[in-house]
Amino acid sequence: MKLSLPAIGLAALAAATPVTLDTRQQTTGNGPFGPAHYYTNGNLNGHTFFAPRNIPAGAKLPVMVWGNGACSADSLGQGNFLLQLASHGVLVIVSGTPRGGGSTNADMMRRAIDFISREAGRGQFAQVDASRIHAAGFSCGGTEAYQQINDQRVSSIGIWSSGLLGGYDQARSFRKPVFFFLGGPSDIAYGNGERDYNYMPGGTPKWKGNLNVGHGGTYHEYNGGKFGTIGARWVEWVMRGNTTAGQFLTGNGARADGWQVVSQDLQNLNINPI
Repeated sequence: MKLSLPAIGLAALAAATPVTLDTRQQTTGNGPFGPAHYYTNGNLNGHTFFAPRNIPAGAKLPVMVWGNGACSADSLGQGNFLLQLASHGVLVIVSGTPRGGGSTNADMMRRAIDFISREAGRGQFAQVDASRIHAAGFSCGGTEAYQQINDQRVSSIGIWSSGLLGGYDQARSFRKPVFFFLGGPSDIAYGNGERDYNYMPGGTPKWKGNLNVGHGGTYHEYNGGKFGTIGARWVEWVMRGNTTAGQFLTGNGARADGWQVVSQDLQNLNINPI
């Protein structure tokens, strides 16, 4: 199944997603694997790696492939946020390059999955666990993540201020966990994300949080702001299997931070800790 993404919808999400430049380099993340950094690798052109610097011997890193807001090929558009997530123990592979121009697409995300599936467990990626690959993205980048939902190598999907732009009934057939992080009613993608969450079938784990900050989120703030706080716990729980971190999303932690939270069938989400 290939998800339908009308061009007019993509244009709307792109136009609604400004990129903040002034604070990009101020964050290194405050997680236990930090500081984090970003780099490019000539063996995967057109992509950027966000990685923790301090990986204990014997530790493993899950993988998140990420699509930027506006499907921008500038990999630093959500840089502060992504460095924060990396510092909590995940290798993030972003479509695009630092201050790159042009647009990305779902095939670039798929190439990243192909690359890390092939390279994990050896050389520079010896501590990467390719059995834990997750696809996520902001706005237009979220539609790229949706395109990976039927890839057997992908464990779950993260939708950040995004949603299906066509073929809405496709959400009724989702069989993988999807986590929605939305910016409240003023978020241009609010209706899309709400609909997709509601359309997902019973039995499939799903979680949805709304923080009333609008479509732009808090990605540009130091350590990604409140999006970085909840995103770090999401990484620790859904990607690393830390159930204590999961309690932030499902208990009082997220709500105390201003998130409105609902979920369903999370008892079917079983993740072995690494």
